[in-house]
Amino acid sequence: MPASCSKMPEAATVRVQIYGLLRLMLGGREALELPWREGDTVRGMLEKFQEALPIAVNHKLVDAGGVPHIGTIILVNRRNILHLDGLDTPLSDGDVLALFPPGAGG
Repeated sequence: MPASCSKMPEAATVRVQIYGLLRLMLGGREALELPWREGDTVRGMLEKFQEALPIAVNHKLVDAGGVPHIGTIILVNRRNILHLDGLDTPLSDGDVLALFPPGAGG
C-alpha cells in the first residue's frame, strides 16, 4: 500500500465506564474514552476523567486527599484495584476502568 494511503495509527485510550450516581449526575452517560500515555495510573486517569467533565464528580469517589471513600469500587479490566496497586495501579492502552461510587439503600 502506498504511504499516502496508509492508515493513521489509532490513538491510545482507556475506556472509563460510569455507574450509579455518577451516571445520573452525567445525564445517563455510560462511558468516556480518554487518552492514555505510558506511565498513566488509575490516580492520573481519575484526574483526566474529572478534567473532561463539565461538573465535579470525583468527590463522589475519593476524598480531598485522594483516598477512595468507603464503598467506592474501582475496577481495572474487572479486577478491583484493592487487589492490585490501589490508585497507583498502572494502566495500559485499551484498558477498561469502571467507576462505582458508594451506594446506599438495601
